Amino acid sequence: MSFKELLSREQIRTLPLRDAIAIDEHTVARAAIALMRTHSLGCAVIVDQGCRPQGIFNEQSIIRMLIAGVSLDTTPISAFAEPNVGIVRANDPILSAWRAVVDQGHRFLCVTDDEGYLVGLTGQRGLAEYVCDCYAKQIAVQRLGSAPWMLQREGA
Repeated sequence: MSFKELLSREQIRTLPLRDAIAIDEHTVARAAIALMRTHSLGCAVIVDQGCRPQGIFNEQSIIRMLIAGVSLDTTPISAFAEPNVGIVRANDPILSAWRAVVDQGHRFLCVTDDEGYLVGLTGQRGLAEYVCDCYAKQIAVQRLGSAPWMLQREGA
């Protein structure tokens, strides 16, 4: 089976999903940044009252805020959030997530159920982990700072 066929058959729910940080549009930037740091996640998803994704607040949003010189303590994240949030359904084929990342340039993708409720995050990292799992024998992982395996001598 080709890689494209595999991406077309497998569902997004099989990707490694991360728990999303769901926040309100009125949340101030400093509080959102604190949550992102606590969870070691590069984004927070702005959701409506029904927990449906409306936007995304990410590192680029923070950079734009710092450049603009606004207060992180009083400025709501909605003022600098990305409205073009990548959304995929858990039952969609992985190929749709692949296209959203590669063709549309999304780093993070909000994964929703069939009703549009946020269930998790995936994106570049989730796809990379999936590829590594599928092709573990073809992908050689080298420890940082060690000599490449082909330069290590065996025997005398």
